[in-house]
Parts: sequence; C-alpha cells; structure tokens
Amino acid sequence: MRFAEKIDDEDLRGLYLYWLSKKTSRFPPPRAAIDPTELRSLLPSLFVIEVDHDEQRFRYRLAGQEVENLVQARLHGLWLDEALRSPLREFFDEGFCIAAFGAKVHYRSNTLHLASRPYIRYSRLLLPLSDDGLRMDHLLGCIKVDGAINTRSPSVVEEHEITISDIAAFERDAYETPETP
Repeated sequence: MRFAEKIDDEDLRGLYLYWLSKKTSRFPPPRAAIDPTELRSLLPSLFVIEVDHDEQRFRYRLAGQEVENLVQARLHGLWLDEALRSPLREFFDEGFCIAAFGAKVHYRSNTLHLASRPYIRYSRLLLPLSDDGLRMDHLLGCIKVDGAINTRSPSVVEEHEITISDIAAFERDAYETPETP
C-alpha cells in the first residue's frame, strides 16, 4: 500500500500529494516551494514550524486558527517549549523530532484526551522541508480534528487512545520516507 493510501483524512492526503508535487530532484522540497495561497482551504488547520538544529527547538512561523484553538494558545512566533506546557509539549515534540531530525513524513491518527475537555479524534501530518536537501529547515504540518467523543468512559474510546497523562498508551504512527509518485 502506498503511503498516501494510509492517510484517512482526504484533506491531509491532498496536502501530502501537494507536498510531493513540490519536490525537486531531491527530497524534500524547499520551504519556498510551498505557497499558502494554494492551500487556502487548509489554512485554519495548517502550521509551519522553523527547525533550530543547534538548540533542537521548534518555532511556530504560521499557525491556523483551528490549531491555536486546539492547544488554547496563540502560537505564531513562539517556540514550542514556550507555547505548550508539559506533557502536551512532549506529545507534539516527539513527532516534530522524527520529521525534522529523521527527515521523515510523520502521520498520526489517534484519540486524544486533554484535561477537563472531551476526548477528540484527530489526524496530523508533518512534512519536512529543506532548502539545501540535507537539513530540514521547516516542517509543514496540518492537524484535522474529526470531532469530540462525548464520554468519559474509556470503553467507548478507541483502543489506540492517547491520554495526555499517559502519553505512552497505544499509539499508531506511520514513519516513512514517501515513495516517488
């Protein structure tokens, strides 16, 4: 099965195919190849992260309104460790590290429980970007919330739940370098 077929959300699959179309003779495409006006319908759920290799930190350069609503913070210009408190930061940081320092596409479809909020189903795609083809300078990401699960009963929640207080619980991740179309 091709990687694109593993992406359940149609918008995320479209973003992945868009990203593939922007690559040049090398992997991955440069940041300059990504034109937000071509992604207008995804802007509320899109984010761009700058990668600082020396400090191993991530700075939000763009964060759509749906992303900021999810984490309940204004993200633009903030470092990940400034914007999000632990353990939510570690939850995000893991995927960012895989994409940025491993130069891999990172896709996650899961259930998340944030304290005092309902369980939510979401899908997130992280796509590395590199100006020189060697170091990942930025990450292009998108997170789609499929909706709240109006229950506090774990038996109703999917078996691959991630609860912020127990990040290690039942995760399903896809880490791949994409196939050539």
